[in-house]
Amino acid sequence: MHSDFGTIMQLGYIVEDVEAAAAEWTTRTGVGPFYVLDRNAMDECYFRGVRTPAELRLGFGYWGSVQVELVQPLNGGTGFYREALRGGAGRLNHCATVVADLDALLDKHALHDRVVLSGLMPSGLKFVYLENYLPGGLHLELIQATPGTLGAFKGMEAIARQWNGRKPLRPMSDIAQDLAAVTNPSQST
Repeated sequence: MHSDFGTIMQLGYIVEDVEAAAAEWTTRTGVGPFYVLDRNAMDECYFRGVRTPAELRLGFGYWGSVQVELVQPLNGGTGFYREALRGGAGRLNHCATVVADLDALLDKHALHDRVVLSGLMPSGLKFVYLENYLPGGLHLELIQATPGTLGAFKGMEAIARQWNGRKPLRPMSDIAQDLAAVTNPSQST
């Protein structure tokens, strides 16, 4: 059977502190390095259909081919991410897939009424969360990513495969340099 939703590529956790959560993942499982976007203000974010400001600190690491996303809300108030923290910070919140045409998929499966959160990132990435869509009450995030974002994901995965355990937390701006080190074995990642 083929799923229009694609393959799960990400496990998402809403956390109080990206650095602390990344350190715990690295210590317990060896996942890393984690690339961090310090302040990511979404161009558009709608929670239950109402425009809601959202500023996040994001951390991305890889466990094999699965991305571990750590999301730390930075702005106060209510909203999807704050509700998730109150409901259980650090627990698995969502699984994500990458889709080619987000709007077409939502239309095809009549899923607009299941969207709890939708947004547009500064990078051009579009996403929606389908509320409690997966068995067990997890959200399903559908991502329509830009070629640049998909390249960054592949780069982080390649770096993780050869990671030597050093420097477990890195700024997102280090990906190109780290990827160059992966392709040149005399440099270490």
